[in-house]
Amino acid sequence: MTGWSTPLSIKRTTVSLSLLIFVLAGCSLPGAVSPTPTTDMNAVITAAAATAFAKMTESAALSSPTPSATMTETPVPTATEMVYPTSIPTLVPMPGIVRANANVRGVPAKSKAHDLGGVLLGQNVKIIGRNDAATWLYIVYADSPTGAGWVTAKAITLDGEMGLLPIVIYPFGEDGESIMLPPLLYTVQGIPLPPSTPPAGWDKWGTIKQKVNVRVGPSVGFISIGTLDTGQIVTFRGRIAENEWAMIDYPSGPDGHGWVLREFLDAHDGFGGLPYYNVLGTPVVSAPVVPKATDAPNTSPVPPETLTPIPPISAGAEAEVTAQINVRSGPAQAYNSFGLLNPKDKVIVTGLTLNQYWYQIQFASSPTGYGWVASQYINVVGEMRSLPYFNNEGTPIPK
Repeated sequence: MTGWSTPLSIKRTTVSLSLLIFVLAGCSLPGAVSPTPTTDMNAVITAAAATAFAKMTESAALSSPTPSATMTETPVPTATEMVYPTSIPTLVPMPGIVRANANVRGVPAKSKAHDLGGVLLGQNVKIIGRNDAATWLYIVYADSPTGAGWVTAKAITLDGEMGLLPIVIYPFGEDGESIMLPPLLYTVQGIPLPPSTPPAGWDKWGTIKQKVNVRVGPSVGFISIGTLDTGQIVTFRGRIAENEWAMIDYPSGPDGHGWVLREFLDAHDGFGGLPYYNVLGTPVVSAPVVPKATDAPNTSPVPPETLTPIPPISAGAEAEVTAQINVRSGPAQAYNSFGLLNPKDKVIVTGLTLNQYWYQIQFASSPTGYGWVASQYINVVGEMRSLPYFNNEGTPIPK
């Protein structure tokens, strides 16, 4: 892309967006002695912003609203034209404090292959972005070849609103190019209006189980635009894959909608037939195949019909389940499910894949006594350093 003198038109909803660029020259971590990076941070972030600008324009030209299947009472919001400003404002990185020792990685995932180093309890850091699910934070990190790295969001206390951070995505996979997208910014004027009553004959509605935030997008990384109290009735208009978040009618929200976390909802008639959105709140063209319980993204090919029994393991790490999940015969969604685990169930982790996306656990209902679960829904409290590693087909890797 050459220059910024010509305004570029892209499609979006009426949520106000601002493309952000960070002036980060000389941003070394306070209190840490690190080599002076040779990377020009201004050039890195400028290039990221330019790429984001181009990719967003390209994506908007190819996108189209999703038909709402049999649900036609209220259509998915249609896109409108807007023109981005020709000048890009600057923003000071958001400060944060490390509240637990953590690894810094080159991608937002538990991958030892992408280790860059670490941060220590009490260390000050500067955050310049987050991933789409708001589970990882992108920080200034002098020891990284790019001048930045990823730390799990659980390890950092932000001094600011996460919803104001840009969103960094990897549209071509974690080994591909990253793109920095602007946050969704929206301000409710006055006191938020209550949710509208479901129209006659509309079965997709639910009841709030306990007080919950209404957000501008489907993750905790988006800003809150109001709250709902226990017992309030809401009308569903959309969802994301695995039904973790539901779009509801919310008169004070952008286009009259907002997003609520699924675990705080008691659905009257499920979510079948509602249109799908991605984790950025954008309609998707076709509905994905959704399992009955939550899984991590599939990272393996279709498994063989039979599996080699897993050798016995004498000990493991204690852990707790954080969401309802499938226990599978191998480390991928493509493998058969042996059963379900529920939030707060206790398990013993006995192994993990090299990319750490899947954990092997003890599971009595399995023919081998073991099963596989998505690691992002397991909170490990025990020691894992001595556990064996497996490949993406569930075969043990010799030490």
